[in-house]
Parts: sequence; C-alpha cells; structure tokens
Amino acid sequence: MKSANDIKVFKARTDALFNGLMIFSIAVCVLPIWPLLRSGISGIEELITFVILAATTLMMISFYTHTYYRIDGDELRWRSSILFGKFSVSSILKVVVNQTLWVGIKPATARNGVIIYYNKYDEIYFSPADNEAFVAALLEINPEIEVVRK
Repeated sequence: MKSANDIKVFKARTDALFNGLMIFSIAVCVLPIWPLLRSGISGIEELITFVILAATTLMMISFYTHTYYRIDGDELRWRSSILFGKFSVSSILKVVVNQTLWVGIKPATARNGVIIYYNKYDEIYFSPADNEAFVAALLEINPEIEVVRK
C-alpha cells in the first residue's frame, strides 16, 4: 500500500511571457462578452457566441490554475487543464534541465523547464516550480537517468 510520502506533487511555475499571453488571450475573449451582457442575449447567435467565449476563457484559466506534475511510486502523472497523461519513471532515459522545448508536448507554463526523454522516441516538456527538486525526486526512483544541465 502506498503512503502519502510516496506521492510528490510539483506545481507548475509561470513566467512573464506565459502570464502576458494569458492576460492578452483572456482579454480577447472577455471583452466581447461585456457588450453581449449589457445588450442582453436575445438571439441564438449571441448565445452561441457567449458560450464559446465563456468556455474558452474558463479553459485558459484552468491551464493557469490546474497544471501540475505528480510522482506516485514509479509513475509520473501530469495534468494541464483537460489534458493529462502518465508514464513510468523507470522509462526515463534522459532529463535536460533549464532548457525550453518549443514544439511537441508541453504541459508547461514557463520557459527554462525540464525536457524528459522517455521510452525510445518520446519527449515531454515540464516547468515545475523547482527544476532541481523535481529532478532529484526522479533520480530517487531511477538513478540511471542521464541529467544534462544547460
């Protein structure tokens, strides 16, 4: 049976670029909602527009508030809003610390995070609040991981 000590949760770090993009994107969605609410939602087109803009805004906020990484025994689970995944820590081959992955799978909210290479051809980018503590937690489970610091 797993104890609470076996589970480590790492919140995602944010940076100025991500915060700026989120504020701009949310503003682009929220600003058209205000006139809709003031004039009253009278037609189906206004209702559809309101629902799409409100849902998009809520999803963007959830990316900001619900991005985290959890090490549970040998399993590394990640979640970013409605996106989630998991893989085995023992399948991790290499970790590159303090580098940004610009394309690919990125459940992250900041630059200069951690790129994890696992299985044979898979990679994923995380931005934990503390890169070094995250890598240390991975190394506790799998000391064979090659660590590259940039």
